[in-house]
Amino acid sequence: MASERIERRLAAILAADVAGYSRLMGQDEEGTLAALKELRRTLIDPKIDEHRGRIVKTTGDGALVEFASPVEAVRCAAEIQSAMSERNVAVPGDRRIEFRIGINVGDVIIDGADIFGDGVNVAARLEGIAKPGGISLSEDVYRQLRGKIDIPMVDAGEQRLKNIANPVRVYRIEPAAVSAAGGGRSPRVGWRWPWSTRATAGAAIPVAIVLAAVGWFVLFAHGAGPSKPVSTSAIPMIAVLPFANQTGDEGQDYFVDGVTQEVINALGRFNTLRVIGHNAVLRYKKRPPTQEEISSELGANYLVGGSVRRSGQRVRIASELTEARAGTVIWSDRFDGELADILELQDAIARRIAGTLAVNIALVEGRRSLDQPKPNPNAYDLVLRARAIGHAYTRTTNRRFRELIAEAIKLDPNYAAAHALLAEGIYSQVVLGWTEFPDRELSHAGDEARKAITLAPDQPDGYRALGRVLLARAEYDQAQSALKRAIEINPSDANALALSGSMQSFSGELPGAIDALELALKLDPMLEPNYVFDLAVAYYLAHRHEEALRTAERGLARFPNFVMFNVPAAAAAARLGRKEQAADHVAALRHGLPVLDLDSLGSRFKNPAYSAYLREGLSLAGY
Repeated sequence: MASERIERRLAAILAADVAGYSRLMGQDEEGTLAALKELRRTLIDPKIDEHRGRIVKTTGDGALVEFASPVEAVRCAAEIQSAMSERNVAVPGDRRIEFRIGINVGDVIIDGADIFGDGVNVAARLEGIAKPGGISLSEDVYRQLRGKIDIPMVDAGEQRLKNIANPVRVYRIEPAAVSAAGGGRSPRVGWRWPWSTRATAGAAIPVAIVLAAVGWFVLFAHGAGPSKPVSTSAIPMIAVLPFANQTGDEGQDYFVDGVTQEVINALGRFNTLRVIGHNAVLRYKKRPPTQEEISSELGANYLVGGSVRRSGQRVRIASELTEARAGTVIWSDRFDGELADILELQDAIARRIAGTLAVNIALVEGRRSLDQPKPNPNAYDLVLRARAIGHAYTRTTNRRFRELIAEAIKLDPNYAAAHALLAEGIYSQVVLGWTEFPDRELSHAGDEARKAITLAPDQPDGYRALGRVLLARAEYDQAQSALKRAIEINPSDANALALSGSMQSFSGELPGAIDALELALKLDPMLEPNYVFDLAVAYYLAHRHEEALRTAERGLARFPNFVMFNVPAAAAAARLGRKEQAADHVAALRHGLPVLDLDSLGSRFKNPAYSAYLREGLSLAGY
């Protein structure tokens, strides 16, 4: 008897369920069921129909949905999650209906109206590890989305999923990001390279403004530095690991991340310490670093860990300081207070850690007070929410970022950090072409940065923001002065160091540029890739060709779409006599950026010999 032929097809599979369903049913069974039915009628089913999905099956708290396109599946999920976020604003935390969604694309077996197979199983497991209000995607889905949906996605690394044989690389759309993006339907703005006068065509903002950005800004959320940190002085190096969220509500992750960031900021103001940047430690949010990672990636002598509990307006922060190599706990303590006292608690932690490490060191901080005016707690919460979504991912998130910061300033007009963040958000809006009035907006950004400096002259935020704006306006001496002040206040400010390093590279101070960029990328290896590019160019101009080639190729390995890495790579390979390697980089450059104008390449260097040396290297490579 002939075996029955199995029908298969490729499909995008969306699996969803309600987080905390049993708890909700225990509290109010009838009310929960009625609410779910209403959500299906008014939101979920219409969205699935709109995106041409097909409901395969439903359970009491979940659903399995098939789509022909992974793009439509993710858009549907994002719009549902965004709508739920808006509906839940006025609902108490313990009564909110929040969905977890997992999406996979794969081969499925058709059995009547049902579907089966590993593609379905992976989607279900991805749903299980999604955050309430968030979306987890497989790598196959992620690859289909690039360039089509402008919602920030976080690489969560390879995950072992229950009953799935091989690890699956997972990407997450965080609740805060999907809430801000509102479904990701706004048009995506592509990357424009601003490093030379005619590197790209058809820019949406005036050439002078594009030139002013020069390489200090890119669309990417993360960058990459050398795989091993560059050695610096014997100043103790500290890594503040992400504090654990013990609030019982994953929706409070943004708040806990904000606590971690503020402790990093507070520690960074001690000249006797160097503090690893926040981006560099994010990968350790769900697991502690190994000894190898501590030494080879973080290069930390000491680790700070902790946890945050929040109940209403009460906050408890537990923290400990550990000697990294031996794993010995040097100090631990617990801090309790009101939400209004949160910054005082963070400063207290920073003081205790710095004091513990510097018993016999006269801290420069002794003559500088950490006791700045504390912001309105609600304004502080809005700032944390804004930081969680960022201002450079997409036009939509940039707009939402500025809206949240504007609300914070309305609540607390004297909140210096909020004014500085608004300046940063406006700056991003300008250099990424998201405004028709760049000159006016840059002027506004400058005003906000100066307002931050007036309100808090001993904080680095305003000076760093002003430095960015002045660079965009091509006011280099003033920009360097602002950045120098930011670094004096916080020697561990990786962004200010990187900006300063890039600035010095263009002004011809190569040793200082290399030192600043190396230190910035050691403190935060996840800085934007344009800083890695600037370091590669500085190495090349300093005739350190091997280091230039290695740095550029590492940048390409992590960010293959950042085509300009091929410029220092090709030139350095040619100088080293590696003709075939140089030719490969030239071919990649021609393919990725066919309109690069050699005459304008490096036109921002004050010393014309530098741009000539760069063009000569490309000519040797065969460009």
